[in-house]
Amino acid sequence: MFSFLSPVANVFISFPWIGFYDLSRVVFIILDVALVAALVYTWQKAQSVKPQNWFYGIITPREGHQHAFDVPRYRKHWNDIRTHAEDAPPQSLTLAVIAGDNLVDDALKEMGLQGEHMADRLGELHKADLPSLDDLWRAHRVRNDLVHTVGFTLTPNETREVLDVYEKFLLELGALE
Repeated sequence: MFSFLSPVANVFISFPWIGFYDLSRVVFIILDVALVAALVYTWQKAQSVKPQNWFYGIITPREGHQHAFDVPRYRKHWNDIRTHAEDAPPQSLTLAVIAGDNLVDDALKEMGLQGEHMADRLGELHKADLPSLDDLWRAHRVRNDLVHTVGFTLTPNETREVLDVYEKFLLELGALE
């Protein structure tokens, strides 16, 4: 038929393309079904592995599902921290900030937030649910500077500002009233 074409072209022209197309279509349909099944299986496994106390945001008082904190215990501890901060020595200021940070971390743990460090637990929270979250991150960095940086100190006013951030956050959580 096409005698002027090379033998390679004759093979190409005489190849059963319709059968090849039908076969490849069936193979890709099977692959699509397998990939969708794998996606569904992976999604189900991911849902079963996620933490039990999973927060889509954080459960806050305005949603009406506030975590039940032992408010009197937190209030007593917080009052002790504020009293400690009123002492004049710089060590008292440092200890007050560290204790305030620890109290906030205890509240995060009590809520069931997971993580090895407080920063890990803070990473699970969302600013849309807790307006003071950015300030809390800054206060936590100040605490880290106090603990890890030699010679880092706070003035009484700076200490009050950091403690005010901790108090505001604890109020937003409902740990203080």
